[in-house]
Amino acid sequence: MSPKAAGLAVKYGYTNIKVFSGGDPEWAKADQPFVSSAKFVKEDHILLLDLRATDKFAAGHIPRALNLPAANLDNYQAANFPDYKGTPIVFYSDNMDDIAKALELMWDYGYTKGTYFHGGVAKWQKLGNPVETGLKPAPAKLTYIRKLAPHEINIPDFVKMLTTPGVVILDARSSDEFASGKFKGAINVPSENMEKRFNEVPKDKPVYVHCATGMRAEMAYDILKAKGYTNVKLLKANVNFTGDEYKITD
Repeated sequence: MSPKAAGLAVKYGYTNIKVFSGGDPEWAKADQPFVSSAKFVKEDHILLLDLRATDKFAAGHIPRALNLPAANLDNYQAANFPDYKGTPIVFYSDNMDDIAKALELMWDYGYTKGTYFHGGVAKWQKLGNPVETGLKPAPAKLTYIRKLAPHEINIPDFVKMLTTPGVVILDARSSDEFASGKFKGAINVPSENMEKRFNEVPKDKPVYVHCATGMRAEMAYDILKAKGYTNVKLLKANVNFTGDEYKITD
């Protein structure tokens, strides 16, 4: 989608355009940090960790946050963090070095959804959001229970669908990605073409849509729902192919 967006920018007269075609997957592979929005921090099902000292946390923190001072991070091993490696963990602090240390630890431990909220409590309050006071230390064992939306399918069930007769596996990646590796029997309608090519997706069969990370699959799902499809579910997971061999991870 980024080349298409760049093309539109050129059409509208912009001349200094660059495209980072690797997108989120390449950025994550390079161990680069992602920033979470205030809306995500406020509304999504996350594990929110405040890295500041205990006294600062007690004076005012973002609701739902647990206090894990950066000075205590060295005492937390992989076993202290949630068992689910796809846990969306959001850190915040008033010290970027502490955030960088926490994110590096998450990458070392294999957690793929670590992000940070830029600006911390000051930014939170500037946006008009309330804070809480008091102590709420992080427990020795952090927990997270994954909640799938009604329109999502988990990895084991999706794998079962790959060999289930009468279902449609819909690949929302680009045609080039599809050509380099795919699930047997899958059909390919790139998410950016779904609005025009949705008729290629059967309405009378269960449809399970995926991409490389889940982002384009969700875009495709939204379009199909708007077109009246009622039998569609999506996989929010990382899907990597080596030819027809695949690996699916949270």
